[in-house]
Order: sequence, then structure tokens, then C-alpha cells
Amino acid sequence: MIKIREKKSLDYLSDISEKKLKAAWKLNIGIMLVVIFSISFVGLSSFKMISTSILNNSTFSSIQLVRQTAKNIETVLSNIDNLTLEMTSDGELPELVRKYSISNNEHEKAQYSRQIKEIINTYIVNRDDIADVAIVTNSMEYITSGDLNNAETKNVLSHKAVKLFKDSDRDSLWVDTHVADANWTYSSTGSFGQVVSFVRKIHNPEDSESYGIMITNYKEAYLHKLISDIRVTDESKIYILGNKGNYVMNIYNRALNDYYSPYDVYFKEGTKIDESSISSKIGKNEYILTFDLIKQINETPLEWRILLITPTAAITKGITDVGMLIFFLGLAGVTLGFIFSVFLIRRYSFSVDKKYTQRHRILMEQERLASLGQLIGGIAHNFKTPIMSIAGGLEAIKELALEYDSSIEDESVKQEDHHEIAAEMRQWIKKTRSYCSYMSDIISAVKGQVVNCNESSVESFILKDLINRVKILMNHELKKYKCQMNIDLRVDELTEIKGEINNLVQVLNNLISNSIESYGGNPGNIDIIIENTTKALEITIKDYGLGIPEKIKHKLLKEMVTTKGEKGTGIGLYMSYSTIKGKFAGNMRIESEEGKGTSIKIIIPLPKK
Repeated sequence: MIKIREKKSLDYLSDISEKKLKAAWKLNIGIMLVVIFSISFVGLSSFKMISTSILNNSTFSSIQLVRQTAKNIETVLSNIDNLTLEMTSDGELPELVRKYSISNNEHEKAQYSRQIKEIINTYIVNRDDIADVAIVTNSMEYITSGDLNNAETKNVLSHKAVKLFKDSDRDSLWVDTHVADANWTYSSTGSFGQVVSFVRKIHNPEDSESYGIMITNYKEAYLHKLISDIRVTDESKIYILGNKGNYVMNIYNRALNDYYSPYDVYFKEGTKIDESSISSKIGKNEYILTFDLIKQINETPLEWRILLITPTAAITKGITDVGMLIFFLGLAGVTLGFIFSVFLIRRYSFSVDKKYTQRHRILMEQERLASLGQLIGGIAHNFKTPIMSIAGGLEAIKELALEYDSSIEDESVKQEDHHEIAAEMRQWIKKTRSYCSYMSDIISAVKGQVVNCNESSVESFILKDLINRVKILMNHELKKYKCQMNIDLRVDELTEIKGEINNLVQVLNNLISNSIESYGGNPGNIDIIIENTTKALEITIKDYGLGIPEKIKHKLLKEMVTTKGEKGTGIGLYMSYSTIKGKFAGNMRIESEEGKGTSIKIIIPLPKK
């Protein structure tokens, strides 16, 4: 009985052990499956979240890049438009074109043609970006600022710019990139012979009677350089498309300019796209298409799209490799996999931050270049009056010199008359000298703003020089928008400030421009109060415009935010704050009430005496 019981007991224990072993195996396998499933689920979820975050960040950066590129192009084309408008508004030029058109005397026509070319060359003599400017009369006669081949005057209607303008029935027209029809224009543009043309009607300002058209041919090479200088990833591509889906600029194959692109399907008439970026499948691969539309330049329709195409795989490739590495490491151990994944994510975040910083620097530099483009327009406006006055003074001196020369042997002319002529000449010289001094002041003020603002030094300057430069540089914009700048100087104008003057000029110009824009195109006052405490200089820029909405006040100086909608990026104010902190060891404070205005105070430590 005992043996039988013992045998039963042993069999029972053996059965229990086997069940425990099986249960342990099942438990281990279950835990292993749970761990593998958890790691897989967490890994895939993390991979998807990180991929989405990277795609969103890349899309945002692409949108900012494309918008800034559109702004730069708009600045360049606005300059061409303004130059053409200024030439066609020159009272002498339309009159000469009219006389040329109605004259039947070849000698007179040759004289009028020379005078027209002289006027045009006066405007474009220093413009390397312009191939030439041509006049086409109503009788289809061709006058160009370059060398004219008589054969080119026979088929003017076959020129693309002329034909499109005639068909458009508009006063002005932009013609997308095309091969120049005139031999002189072709030879002066470079190896591809391509130009972007702006055509404007020449008419009598009084009765709007048309005398012909003016064609300003902008070199394609300059537009190519503007786009080529943009930094995109190796697998991304950037284009400019016209309103018919044609390439305006294909920097990868310039021979395709003016030909239809395969991307026109996304922008055909009737296709409604509200977003700035879309995801689409091209062929077998997914791409992100980021774009911005330039609808018009001033009042002339343009309809150009800046298009940036980025393969989705190029953005997520790095994180795909990282996700697979995390998955296989997780099979080896949850702890090690978790630690390693955290390390990789932190490393990748550092890489993203580094790329974001580089993009941020690029955007800041592009903002500076766009401001510089606007500044050049102001310079041209400021130079016009003194140049014309100097030309008038020289003409008067020329006439006095001829009068003096003819009176030398005239016995009826007395010595007092000679002195009177000399006195008039001295008076004209004095007037001309003042205009030259004015132009010199403008050149000195602008010269410093051309340099890169990132190039800093430990130089110092006085408050008087700072105020003079700001007045000169902002004069045109203040007059244009009818705003009054009032400077309340409560310190000695010889107060010394440590740092680079160009950096502080850039900051003040930016803040004053913001104040002008706060009035929404209406006249207004801008007060600049300069005072000092015991250790610091305080510069306050105050306007009484729209003010800053409450919902974005707390983000100011912390993020790049703007109240201008799609027209702004928020870089200007952020860059100004960074400059004051980094270059002058100072600070900036903002007080604003929506509907009542904004006050920005700049605090700069004064050097120890």
C-alpha cells in the first residue's frame, strides 16, 4: 500500500512539474509576445508620430522658404515695373515717340531716334540686369537702346512680346521667359538668349492717346541666379511656373523654359487649391508640393507660382532607418531598446534643430535682401531730383559760358557785365555743390546697409550719426505713406554708443516700417523719444495705429509671429530683438493696446566713461 501510494505521489508531483514547466513556457512565450507586440506597437506609433512631426516641420519650413522667394521675386519685378513706368511717364520721351511716328523726314526720324536712345540709356546705364529697352511705334517701327539691325524692323509683329501685348488689349503686360526675338537682345543676355519682358503702353498723360509701346527685357540669367542661390535638399527641386503651366524658370534644364511642365495638372483652371502645400503621387512616389502664387505686380497680372517639390521618402528616410533599429534592439531587451531609442530621438532632434537654425539664418538674410531691394527703390527716388537739378545747373553754366565767350570782343559789353555773368556762374556752382553734398550723404548712409548684418564689430558711433542715417533711409517710405516722424531728443547728440552702427540702423528702420504699416496706408504720426538713465540709453518708437492683438502678445520676442497675415513672416521683429540682445547686450520691451497703438522701447547699456 505504501509503495502504491508512493508511486501515485511521484506520478502526481511529476505531473505538477510538467504542468508548471508548460505554464512557465506559456508564460514566457506570452510575455515575449506581449513585449514584442508592445515594442512593435510603441515603435510603429512612435515612428508614425515622429514621421508626421518631421513632415509637418519640413512642410512649414518649405512654406516659409517659398513665400520668402516669392517676396524676393516680387521686389525685383516691382523694380522693373517702376523703372518702366518712370520712363514712360517722362514727358519728353512720349513726345519724341509721337514726333518720330508722324515725321516723314528720315533726317528728323534719325535725330528723334538718337534722342530717345539717350533718354533710355540715362535710366538703364548702370542696370546690368536689363538686356535692353525697346520702343515699338504704332506704325510698327522698332527703336532699341542697343545696336539695331535693320532686318529686325521688318517683322516686329512676329516678336512674341509685341504679339502677346497686341492680343491682350491691356495697358501693361508681363511676358514669361522666352528666347529674345531681336538679335541685339539675344546676344546681350548670355548663352541661352532668354529674357522676361515687361510691356507698357506709351501714351499722352493728358488724353491717353497711345503713341506705341515700351518693352523692358530683363535677363533670364539674373532670375536663374536668384533661384539657384536658394538652398534646398539634394532631392528637392524648385521651379517657377507661369499661369498656363509653362516653366518660367527651370534651373535644372534652362532649355525647357517657356515649355509646358508636367506639374501644370495641379494648377489647371477650375482646380481649387486653398492650401499652401499638398501631398500628391507623381508616378510611383509620394511628393510634397509647396507653392506660393504671385498674382500681380503693382496693377499688372502675373500669375506666377513658386513650386517646391520634395519627395516624402527623402524626408522620412532617416527616421525609417532609426525606427527599424529601435525595433530590432527592442527584441534584445526592453530597457536597452528604450534607452537607445531615447538617445536616437534626442540625436535626431538635435539634427532637426540644427537644420531649423540654418533655415532661420537663411530667412533672416532673405529678409535683409528684400529690405535692401525696397531701399534701392527709395534711393532711385531720392536721386532723381538732385540729378535733374544738377543737369539744369550745368546747362545754365554752359549758356553763361557761351554768353561770356561771345562778349569778350564786344565793345558794348562793360566790365560790370562780365562780373555779373561770373557772379551768376558762381551762384549756379554753389547750388550744384549743395545737391552733390546731399547725394553724398545718401550714399554714405546707404553704403553701410549693403554689408551683411551678421558681420559685427566692436566699433562705436555717436547718436547724431545714427539719427541722420535713419532720417535719410526712411525719408522716401515716410513720404510715400504720408507719415510724420517726430524725434524728441532728450540727450546730447554726441552721446557715444558701443557697437556697429549699421546693425542699429537696420533695427530702427525695421521698427519704423512696422509703425508705418500699422496705419494701414493712412497718414499718421510716429514719435521717437531718445533719453537716458544713469547706465543705459532708451530709444522709444511709438505709433498710434492698429496695435497688436491680445492673442499674440505673449508670443512676441519668443516666436516669429506677425499681424500682417500672409504678407508677413515675423522675422523682422524677431531679428531686431536678437540684434539688440546679441550685438548691443541690450533689451527690448513692447507695450501695445489693440486699436490704440504700439510702443517699443530699446534699452542699450552706455559705455563706461
